[in-house]
Amino acid sequence: MQHVPAKKSKHDSHRTWRIPSRMCPIGEGHRRVPCCAVRWLPALIILGFLVWSYHVFVYQICIKKVSDYLTIGLLLFFYHLLLFMFLWTWFRCIFVAPVRIPDQWKISPEDVDKLKRNDGIEGASRVLNYAARNLPIATCTIDGLVRYCKTCWIIKPDRAHHCRTCHMCVLKMDHHCPWIVNCVHFHNFKYFILFLFYAEVYCFYLFCVMVYDLYLICGFEVTALKNQHSWNILQYLVCILFNIFTVIMYTVSLLNVSRNRTTMESAYATYFLLGGKNNNGFNLGYFVNFRDLYGDKWYLWPFPIFSSRGDGFSFPLAHDRLKEVRTGNQKKDNQPTRTQMYKENMNRILGIHQPPFNEE
Repeated sequence: MQHVPAKKSKHDSHRTWRIPSRMCPIGEGHRRVPCCAVRWLPALIILGFLVWSYHVFVYQICIKKVSDYLTIGLLLFFYHLLLFMFLWTWFRCIFVAPVRIPDQWKISPEDVDKLKRNDGIEGASRVLNYAARNLPIATCTIDGLVRYCKTCWIIKPDRAHHCRTCHMCVLKMDHHCPWIVNCVHFHNFKYFILFLFYAEVYCFYLFCVMVYDLYLICGFEVTALKNQHSWNILQYLVCILFNIFTVIMYTVSLLNVSRNRTTMESAYATYFLLGGKNNNGFNLGYFVNFRDLYGDKWYLWPFPIFSSRGDGFSFPLAHDRLKEVRTGNQKKDNQPTRTQMYKENMNRILGIHQPPFNEE
């Protein structure tokens, strides 16, 4: 009897935990795959910082300098709570793998051969439009072509990009982050934002307690510091640097979330089949943007538990913003954009009915 593999539920994919596969140096002609130790170096730096901060907070400050047991208990309770949330979100970012894009997005071998022949934009457009005829896509290239990957040979879902480190196309790819040794993608995007938030709160809490430590040492009289306290000053500087770094990362990421953009979309303009170039095509407003990421269940917002809206393959569009761009283009030259021309021509060739923009 032939063994039939068990089917997975639609939610199993984003709950997959794995250690990202990394290879050590192996000669591949003129290429060499980076050693796994190098890839994990940023994560080891974070672990080193946590070990150092734990020693400073628990032993140097709480045990050696704080005499009141109630104060010690409160300091340690909130510290370990923040440490737990930091580690929980960090591990979720690391071990939640990008989801493999289903076979329905693959380009057939016959169409791959046609694309490799390089018959020009019109030939490629005809092949790609037919391959993507039943797929929910709204974005395109600058030439108005359906986006596809020449490595994976698939039609790219909206906001998906190929990661050369993970060797696959990643849904709603933000960037490949060395601090989590993984891509920031649709299924761990919320975890990454929470990771940055708890990292900043952890560093700020550590800094505040270090200020209290400075008060215990010299009562804020800097001139009273002695040579044996030079190590303490170095620790304060390290803590300040980590605070600055984490607050910058969190602020930039939060700004992108408020605009419903990924880092890729902030760096490179997005082109839409209907609307052309637009940096706000997915921007539905601050409140809706945050709800798209954190979900509708408010009690899950602080925790690294998947609650985001959607499936990562298609996203709601800000149609009003796309209309504004198209109206602005028409006011300039009263002509359709090149993207619109290619789309309309290919639809006419394939006999696909596409409703006018103002009907959507």
